[in-house]
Amino acid sequence: MPATAAAQTVLLILAGPAGVGKSTLCDRLVATVPGFERVITATTRPPRPNEAHARDYHFLTEAQFDARLAADDFLEWAWVHRKYRYGTLKSAVLDRLPHTSLVANLDVQGVRSIRAAAETLPLLKARLVTIFVAPDSFDVLRERLQGRGPVSAEELERRMQSAELEMGERHNYDYVIHSGSKEQDFRALLDFWEQARRKLQVG
Repeated sequence: MPATAAAQTVLLILAGPAGVGKSTLCDRLVATVPGFERVITATTRPPRPNEAHARDYHFLTEAQFDARLAADDFLEWAWVHRKYRYGTLKSAVLDRLPHTSLVANLDVQGVRSIRAAAETLPLLKARLVTIFVAPDSFDVLRERLQGRGPVSAEELERRMQSAELEMGERHNYDYVIHSGSKEQDFRALLDFWEQARRKLQVG
């Protein structure tokens, strides 16, 4: 498999409903393809026992997050479950992208914000590739969500409603992975990465 080190770097952003396997795809891409790194995002959520600052997340206090917002340091940010804030720092992408391919897992709102930011950031605009991971069916998605652990009926329905809204945006993405098995999804991701990289080199 070709490495990205001597080739055009890309920022691959994966989006799609919760439960379609985006995190698994991101982790496998970083583990399998030389030259890829995961974008380390920021959060106000406290670290879990097995998590480390700047490895899993940039863990910020509410005051630190506010200060970074005031300094216009974020490409995108959002409240999650109305409890904690998450965001992508410009430095986490723009400092790495010139020499390293990056992969990130964002929600559709985050992708819209990244696209808007790219309009004024030539490097980002030139390297941005968006991929939507679509569930095989809503029934399959419901089963996957239930299989991830205990979830209330109310929370399950909220996630399913969010999934329907997110699915409405899939045609706005560069590529769509129609989710099947984990292996099929990963092969599709690699194929789309190669297609995108060739287009960027030609461009």
